[in-house]
Amino acid sequence: MAESSTKSIRVHILGREYALRVEEEDEEHTRTMAALVNRRMEAFKDAHPEQAELTTAVITALALADELHQMRDSATADTEHVTMVLQRLAGTLSDVVNEAPNTASDVDSEPSSTTPELAAGTPQGTPVDDESDVQDG
Repeated sequence: MAESSTKSIRVHILGREYALRVEEEDEEHTRTMAALVNRRMEAFKDAHPEQAELTTAVITALALADELHQMRDSATADTEHVTMVLQRLAGTLSDVVNEAPNTASDVDSEPSSTTPELAAGTPQGTPVDDESDVQDG
């Protein structure tokens, strides 16, 4: 497995530059997250210019943490709902399979209307590839 290499990048948040060391494959994601944090902090600062930068950072962090928590709760509820629906469908499918007649024993005793011969319009008991039907020349 190839080793990933790290690189130094600079991001700007609330007018300050921060040097970060990230894995090369994470650079774009880190820049995107830094831009998100910056936008949220600037929006808070615009709405509350009297607040100190530390307060802006803490309130923004709390808001982002709250959003994350709500999304996780929602995802958990969605997962539980999907699991419940799948369990109900599996139960229904199991009931249908258990109620179906045993087709293995029915095949030998009586022909089914869905056999290939009947489906193709061939009379029961007549071979499909009967050579007597083929006329010479």
